[in-house]
Amino acid sequence: MSDTNTPTSAYQAIIDQLVTETRLSSVSAKRIAENKPFPVESKQSSFNELLSSLSERQRELVSQLLLEERHSSIHDVLATLSWWVDCRSVGLTAGGQIMQVDYSGMGLHGDYVGRCDDWSWPSSEV
Repeated sequence: MSDTNTPTSAYQAIIDQLVTETRLSSVSAKRIAENKPFPVESKQSSFNELLSSLSERQRELVSQLLLEERHSSIHDVLATLSWWVDCRSVGLTAGGQIMQVDYSGMGLHGDYVGRCDDWSWPSSEV
């Protein structure tokens, strides 16, 4: 969704961008899957010894595990934000207008999980 002129479309674009970026990959997951060592000067270089000892299938599994953890992290951040919206009267705005969130009835994280599973946005209000 590219039109973010309304709070609804902005919210949907945010959630959809998170879904898209989660599906794409992470830099670390991609490096591991492609058997590319981390640069020596990076914090991740300490993992190179372990990763070089893994088979292609094992690297693929570690890469998938990292992608799952990325998905879980986004879910957890959105769940925390949902708690703040529901319990602490925190809100989001777009263009100075209140942004409705939680179209699934399960919080921002529910909207995210739903969109990851190809759930369609409700058609009203956009």
